[in-house]
Amino acid sequence: MFRTLHLVLVLLALAGCQERRSTALDPDRLLHMAGEEAGQVKAPRERLTRQLNIANRQIENGRAGEARQTLSAARETIRQADRDALGEHDRLSGWISLCELSRGAGDAAFANASLDQALAVLNELNPHPERCQYVLGVEREVRALRGEREAVRLLTTASDWAVEIPAEGTRRSAFLAFAEELCRCGDYEAARGMLRRDADAAWRSDALTALSDRARVEAQAMAGSWGSKAVAYSASEAQSSPLATMERSNTSSSSRPVRVGPFGKPLDFRSNYYRP
Repeated sequence: MFRTLHLVLVLLALAGCQERRSTALDPDRLLHMAGEEAGQVKAPRERLTRQLNIANRQIENGRAGEARQTLSAARETIRQADRDALGEHDRLSGWISLCELSRGAGDAAFANASLDQALAVLNELNPHPERCQYVLGVEREVRALRGEREAVRLLTTASDWAVEIPAEGTRRSAFLAFAEELCRCGDYEAARGMLRRDADAAWRSDALTALSDRARVEAQAMAGSWGSKAVAYSASEAQSSPLATMERSNTSSSSRPVRVGPFGKPLDFRSNYYRP
């Protein structure tokens, strides 16, 4: 009798344990709780990093409403942080990350308000040449939110900042990078005007040739036409292309452009705050 009762109690206990183990966890509730804990982190950059990543996960999992709440908390983190705790780059990349993620959360008004803050920070940087390294990161969000005309306006304004860059190589890198973005906005004449801020016609010709080569390779890649000829070009001919020559050159010359490799500091979420 007692053995039977004991066996029944053991079986019931095992069944209860099995039932508890099979109860599904609520991932969204856990992530919401993670966001609440992130808000308690004292260091502003560490707090902002966690808030942005939690919002990104919420967007990826179809919880746009919760993501918007998390992004609102992230906005307060940026607003309340002093300049020592959140420097110019972290602040700019924070506002741009808010733009990106709020677009993903379907909140255009929040994205535009964040972009206004990013533009304000950009325009406060002095001396003017210091702004140039951040122009492309801001311009891409301007184009996404407000269209090509506004992007062209920002890039054209940036040419006045770039012309003040004292080092010729860096100045030309800025001109070329801005000109390429103007072409992506469809304003080729504005791109030509950008390059004409440099007085050397030989450099301008080589710069446009380099942009042409890059555009051709991109077009082939987008068309899925990477055949044997395209592979041969990327492996060997590219070494002697104008773009490659410009990237290898480190000296100023009227007949050969100086180095104009990648320009600027990225401001996007994945480059600055993303954690897998």
